[in-house]
Amino acid sequence: GRPAGDPGMIAPRVRREERGEVRVLLVDNPQKRNALDFRALDELEAECRAAAADGVRCLLLRGAGGEAFSSGFDLAEMGGVNGRGERPDEAVERAADALGAVGCPTVAFLNGSAYGGGCELAATCDLRVAREGISLGLPPAKLGVVYPEGGLRRFLQLVGGARTRELFFLGRPVDAHTAHAWGLVNRLVPAEGAEGAALALAGEIARNAPLAVQGMKRILRLLEAAHERGLSEAEREEIAGLRRRAFESQDILEGRSAFAERRPPRFQGR
Repeated sequence: GRPAGDPGMIAPRVRREERGEVRVLLVDNPQKRNALDFRALDELEAECRAAAADGVRCLLLRGAGGEAFSSGFDLAEMGGVNGRGERPDEAVERAADALGAVGCPTVAFLNGSAYGGGCELAATCDLRVAREGISLGLPPAKLGVVYPEGGLRRFLQLVGGARTRELFFLGRPVDAHTAHAWGLVNRLVPAEGAEGAALALAGEIARNAPLAVQGMKRILRLLEAAHERGLSEAEREEIAGLRRRAFESQDILEGRSAFAERRPPRFQGR
């Protein structure tokens, strides 16, 4: 854990709790529906490395409070870069890669709705437990953003090509029952007792033989990677160009303004 009670300390965006054999990480920004900013993503990456160093048996990721898992990247920082010069999408990808690299099983407890980068972090976890009544959505098409290939690949592996296209081309949230039917969510549990159900699942995993569980997790990741042909350098350059063009466009400014003003965007394709 971290020292508490020092008034000079900045409150962490990602808090750690030990719940028996399970380590819980809480994205703690409830006044913004647990939006992810650059600091939260840095803290999440650090916590993922710490979980490996501490020999954690199972990691459970959730949002603080009961309203949201994560509303995605904080729009207040959407136009900026972090200390490494990364755009928001690049920072989300780095945090997701760190979460994906955790050796022990990871469980996302969708205690509330998950959008954008928040939905991707949930998709990066090995399993997802959702309470009834939540929704999941990927809004980049409504914001003028070309989503990174790493994030698109995660959804392709999880729900297949047709459903990934529906999620990203429409940009429309899906409800918990649809997400469950698609395989985007493993378990759908009643709102009453949802946290207990998620912790019980994570605890059951944590009590199994760690070398067996972690060995099978690693082999599954290798098998998934073996199905993919690596992108050529020319293809990587093309992808980077498509993303850069979108991020430098007028449409992304319009998408951000329309979202903030709660009105339909008027995209011009430039």
